[in-house]
Amino acid sequence: MDLAYCGLNCGECAVYLASVRKDTAEQIRLADEYSTDTYKFSKEDMYCLGCHSDTVSQKMCGDCEIRLCGTKKSYKSCAECDGFPCSMLEKDLGDNSDNLNRLRQLAAEYKKEE
Repeated sequence: MDLAYCGLNCGECAVYLASVRKDTAEQIRLADEYSTDTYKFSKEDMYCLGCHSDTVSQKMCGDCEIRLCGTKKSYKSCAECDGFPCSMLEKDLGDNSDNLNRLRQLAAEYKKEE
C-alpha cells in the first residue's frame, strides 16, 4: 500500500489511479469534476504518483502543509513523528478520520517494534 504522509491510501485516490494507469480520459473527467467557477483544474493538474514522488500536482497537493512537513523530516508517514498526532493533522483530517485512524494503527505498530 502506498501511503501518503497524512495516512491517505494512494490506491484509493482517483488522481493517483488515473496517473498510474495513464488514463487521460479519467484525468480530464477529474479536472472537470474538481473544478469550480473560481478554481479551474487541467488534465495536467490531475497527475500524481504519490506524496513521496516528485510528480505531485502543485494545484492538488504540492503545497500541502502535512506533505511539506513530512518531506522535511524525511518520514514515510506522520506516524513516525515524535509529535504524532499533531494539531496540524487533527485540524486538517478531523479527530476520527479514516486517515488519522490508519496513522494511529501504524504508530502503534511502530511502538510495538521498539
